[in-house]
Amino acid sequence: MRVIAIANQKGGCGKTTTSINFSACLHFLQKKVLLVDLDPQGHSTCGLGIKTLKGTPTIYELLSPIQAIPTSFTQVIRTLYPDFDIMPSQASLNALEEEANFMPNHHLLLKNLFARMEEQHRGYDFVILDCPPNLGILTWNALNAADEVIIPVEPSFFSLHGLGKISETVQNLDRTRQTPLTVHALLTNFNSLLSFSQEIHDDVRAHFKEQLFRTIIHENVMLKEAAAAGQSIAQYAPGSPAFQDYLNLAVEYLERDWDRKLPSETLGWDNVYKNRFGPKLMSDGILFQFQSKTASSVEVAGDFNRWVPEALVRRNDDGLWQKVIRVGEKAFRYKFIVDGEWQVDPSQPTQKENAYGGLDSYVEFV
Repeated sequence: MRVIAIANQKGGCGKTTTSINFSACLHFLQKKVLLVDLDPQGHSTCGLGIKTLKGTPTIYELLSPIQAIPTSFTQVIRTLYPDFDIMPSQASLNALEEEANFMPNHHLLLKNLFARMEEQHRGYDFVILDCPPNLGILTWNALNAADEVIIPVEPSFFSLHGLGKISETVQNLDRTRQTPLTVHALLTNFNSLLSFSQEIHDDVRAHFKEQLFRTIIHENVMLKEAAAAGQSIAQYAPGSPAFQDYLNLAVEYLERDWDRKLPSETLGWDNVYKNRFGPKLMSDGILFQFQSKTASSVEVAGDFNRWVPEALVRRNDDGLWQKVIRVGEKAFRYKFIVDGEWQVDPSQPTQKENAYGGLDSYVEFV
């Protein structure tokens, strides 16, 4: 289990956006992920459509030293999709700063919590920590529990200042750790049309060198739209430039360390493309996708709709066509109809021969 803190004491630098969408893209690349919302504002929680009513167990109940009745992991963890979970937060987490302040080893509450979680063999590949925008007890706990920290940096003076402060905190923390905390910097909210953005990039690159991700997260309104809809960008707009940025980040992160590389069957951009555009199981049905800049119309037909074509909607200038269809079966045959021509799905490698001697695309969700 690899624990990654997403932290910067400067708000508005893309910390929560990165926590949500980096987690979602790791999951997209077949990793089992737990997102932990450590911000009392609960932005990761509401940004993924999770509602926490008064009395609902959250991360606070797991960490608080004054809970009379122990709270179990199963009471707190919410499953977003198979192998993608979240520990939600709410305003009650503010109380932890005061409750834990005079406790011995209060900086190890989260680390001890994860040790108990591993004893229960929950089997997460990655735990992503969305830290609050300050350097209080919660962030201190996150940095003590983490193996790595990713510091999002937007092109602004105040964000650079926050980068310096948290880098200084990590250096102080490393004096008490058995292994140093690995630090990465990530440029976010980047506008390539502004010369100041490039100046910030050059400054961060000069300081962090190889610790700065090559991937840059560009400014994109779809990221705000996705959060408002309570969805990750992988769910809201798969195939969009914003999704591609975070997918690139996840792939770059995994490829930095051989031990954490993608499974052999998903290595390489051809296979990433296939994973990106194949049918996806969503909360409200199956998302069908087709990529064509030149097509005038794209439809899909299959077992699920008695082979009656249903039109996909073109989402952007890159030629991404999409439609979510409610499908009762977990396994089915289908084909796309592109400008009146029937064809198999180029992003779905599994095909089966049909009664007419041709081939149908075939998908099965376990």
